[in-house]
Amino acid sequence: MGTMRFLKGSTMGGRIQAHDWSGSPLGHIETWPEALRITLGNMLHSAFATYLAWGADLTTFYNDPALKLRGNRPEALGQPLPQAWSEIWEIVSPMVARSLRGETTYVQDVPIDIVQRKDYPEETWWTGSISPVMDGADQLGGVLIILQETTERVLTEQRLRFLVDLSTRLRGVAEAREVMATAAEMLGRHLRANRVGYYELSESGETFAVERDWTDATTPSFVGGHRIDDFGTVIEHELRAGRTVRIDDALIHPLTGEGPVAAEFLRAGKRSAIIAPLVRDERLVASFYVHQTEPRHWRDDEVSLVQEVAERTWTSILQSRAETALRDSEERFRQFAEHSSTVLWIQDLETHEIEYISPAYAAIWGEPVEVALRDPDHWIQALHPDDRDRVSTIFDRVRGGEEGTYEYHIIRPDGGVRWIRDTFFPMRDEQGRIRRVGGIAQDITHNEGSIVYMVDGNEVSRRDLCLLLQGAGYEVKSFASAQSFLTVAPVLVPGCVVLDTRSPEAGGLTIPRELKARRAGLPVIVLGESGGNVTVGVQAMKAGAVDFLDLPYQPEQMLDALASAQATIRERAGQDQAAERVKALIAALPPREREVLDGLLAGGTNKTIARDLSLSPRTVESHRARIMERLGAQSLPELVQIAVAAGLQSKRQDRHG
Repeated sequence: MGTMRFLKGSTMGGRIQAHDWSGSPLGHIETWPEALRITLGNMLHSAFATYLAWGADLTTFYNDPALKLRGNRPEALGQPLPQAWSEIWEIVSPMVARSLRGETTYVQDVPIDIVQRKDYPEETWWTGSISPVMDGADQLGGVLIILQETTERVLTEQRLRFLVDLSTRLRGVAEAREVMATAAEMLGRHLRANRVGYYELSESGETFAVERDWTDATTPSFVGGHRIDDFGTVIEHELRAGRTVRIDDALIHPLTGEGPVAAEFLRAGKRSAIIAPLVRDERLVASFYVHQTEPRHWRDDEVSLVQEVAERTWTSILQSRAETALRDSEERFRQFAEHSSTVLWIQDLETHEIEYISPAYAAIWGEPVEVALRDPDHWIQALHPDDRDRVSTIFDRVRGGEEGTYEYHIIRPDGGVRWIRDTFFPMRDEQGRIRRVGGIAQDITHNEGSIVYMVDGNEVSRRDLCLLLQGAGYEVKSFASAQSFLTVAPVLVPGCVVLDTRSPEAGGLTIPRELKARRAGLPVIVLGESGGNVTVGVQAMKAGAVDFLDLPYQPEQMLDALASAQATIRERAGQDQAAERVKALIAALPPREREVLDGLLAGGTNKTIARDLSLSPRTVESHRARIMERLGAQSLPELVQIAVAAGLQSKRQDRHG
């Protein structure tokens, strides 16, 4: 009766008392061996799921925590263990057999599919020990099984290992499509799904395209174009709101309850699915999906894993695209620089090292590029002695954030002197600090416009015209399309453009319009077939052409047109050189003289300038005389005209603003 009172003290004890043990091989509770009663007493107070299989028939006892394994169903109580554990007996029977031989077995994280405690099969993991229990006569009485469920820990470890592996794999993938394929395959194999993929929505947001997906070889690919409303309006609303859609069975799920939607799911081979949306700036941009051809209960951790993979995939795709764009940009820059007749260069302001210099350097400076890259001071040493101080001042201004175009002279190793026009500009880092300076240097020593840039999509006519022009002493550079010419136009030395508009690649009158808008020093001669219609030539001239030649033309007509264009280029070059010379002279003025010049441009007199600068009128008059001498002006109006032609603006409005 003591044992009966003890058993009544627990829930399990109540079940044991209610059970009819009279037909059991163990007989009545009062006749149970003391070892059995003691073991049961200890077991009922254990916090671990514990089973006791007693006697030759392995009659089953278990405590309350064991209900986690079986579910809230006590019918196994008093049954033989093979019957009570029929669904997992194949797994545990070898371990029980060892315990019946007197051995203790310890197992860790054993996977067990449980069907009793929920409406769907569960994949669970357990750690436990199976040990023999002796009766009072030192004989084997039964088997004690102590279990602990480790499902949550195992799933967490699997998830973390998967994410680490995914990040490692994606870091080694350079192309966006491969990022999609890699992430889809890894997640598909991890979840043992039928199909996994990634898609991005069109700009309209109504359709999406799957470029790459992964399948288990039994399920058709989902690659191709689709409409998002194929999911149904309810699912579409959920995705656009940024909520992940989880469907265990499309035939009964509320989101797919509409007949056409469920039918579309089945047609596409997705009886169950997870769809994780990616919303950016309140717009659905992409989704990651997992499909199963049969009903499947998706665990919460599986849903969160799909969401995290979707985010990581999106990040990797954007990074991959940015790196691809950077590589493409660098390649375009390399091609641009290698084919440019100007020198593109970048210098580190801290180390003074030339980080990059384009191939044109060799032709203009008369020495290999490696010479400039090897010696940071070599570039300064190549400057003409008269220009070194001024160029150093320019660098100081660039460090302060200024940019501008300047001219200087260099002395080549062969003793030749070249006149260089260089555009300097600061280059800032991510924090906005100026760490580098870049430049575009052009040789303007012999700028006579003797270069002809020929744009013609027809190879035969291009070759014929090239032979004519080369025979007349012109240097000819050919382009097969307007696009290829306009790409490099900003760095071309002044020359004349001959545009044959007959081929589609020539782009019609795009080139003269673009060059006119850019104010580029590249006069355009247009070749075309007017059919006697004067309007065609007028349109070409309005677009910015300096001449129009009707096809077919005589060679003399072409050479006359080029000679006229050359004269325009030389005139403009002379004006530019004069303006640049004055700019350089003004830039070299001492600060006080520059202030006086600004006052003169603002319309000030000696007295008003003297008052503004706290100087005497005689001192201002002395500064004014030196300024006129430096700039070669014979009178005040001529001084103002020279300064304005060089690009200086009157500061009258600033003074009175």
